Amino acid sequence: MTTRRLNTRTLRGESARYERPSSAKEAAILQAATRLFGEKGRGARTADIAAAAGVTERTLFRYFPSKDSLYRRVMFPAVLAATMPRELTETAKLFAADSESFREWHRRVLKLRTGAARAAAPQFRLMLATLMTDEAMRRKVIAIWKKNLWQHAVDTVARYQKRKQLRADVTPERIARAIISLNLGYIVARALLAPDAAWDDEAEVEATVELLLDGAGV
Repeated sequence: MTTRRLNTRTLRGESARYERPSSAKEAAILQAATRLFGEKGRGARTADIAAAAGVTERTLFRYFPSKDSLYRRVMFPAVLAATMPRELTETAKLFAADSESFREWHRRVLKLRTGAARAAAPQFRLMLATLMTDEAMRRKVIAIWKKNLWQHAVDTVARYQKRKQLRADVTPERIARAIISLNLGYIVARALLAPDAAWDDEAEVEATVELLLDGAGV
């Protein structure tokens, strides 16, 4: 049921409701569900979520008529952030001023995506686990991602190639894949694998940007 309802409209609707719960009890349920779904996946029990939220299971079901509806409310904001990040899909920010170099663009995007993943680490963890185990969900998310983000990323690379800041002998698609792979590797390590390590974020981001430029820069 969750997969069938996965589209841009429901992603945005559930995300808006997640950000603006109707009451303190609903906010507590969402906070508890975010944590427990993130820790246990969809196997988390509604009784445990209700207990963690300080409400009865009956109260939980007044706000969310099914476990699936609660899961959607928690999961879909993370999917929205992953497939339609505002800093990449908003035209004004995508087509940055001519003064912004590729280095500045890559640094800005990586910082923003890392911050978003850290702020929603339980949801991000849940989304990654779901994508690895749920084939139908993975196909849906990939389709939305390709429609809303992939072409923007390719167009951005092509723009910097025209400015002679990136190699023109490598296709924009290959460079875009390299950017996404490098960024995702850092984000997963920073937000999920070792969030409490003594990270020097500025240095790590700069090193990631430099690594890409060593291979793809002019």
